[in-house]
Amino acid sequence: MKKGGFFSNLALKYQRFMYGRYGNDNLNRFISFFALFLCAISLFVKSSVLPFAILALLAFSFYRSFSKKHEQRRRENQAYLRASKPVKNYFKYWVVRIKSRKSHYVYTCAKCKGILRVPKSASPGKIEVKCPKCGASFARHIADADKRRIK
Repeated sequence: MKKGGFFSNLALKYQRFMYGRYGNDNLNRFISFFALFLCAISLFVKSSVLPFAILALLAFSFYRSFSKKHEQRRRENQAYLRASKPVKNYFKYWVVRIKSRKSHYVYTCAKCKGILRVPKSASPGKIEVKCPKCGASFARHIADADKRRIK
């Protein structure tokens, strides 16, 4: 009797093949999703270059996955994470701001760039905001609710 089925054996063979190889990381996921995005665009835009760009991106993604040069791939991924962090933080700030626009004022810490939320129930005037991450404090002005209403 065989132990496991067809898919179990296939998964085991894949694990053996990938042993010692780099595998997937954030940069590989980004490259793959970008290639998928270009593939969707190629359905609407006829271009002779786009299919080659998609194939090149997928080939590069597979090359990184199957590579045995762990240190180089790790450095590439770290560089990608450093470059993408400001973009992610920008969108995260706006998502938080939109979600809590009715109940909170949203500020960013000048020192650590963290997102700070102050309830709108705070009394109008000058308030002292303290960042829970880095401990920096700064003053902000909250306008009176009656002055903010548009008549």
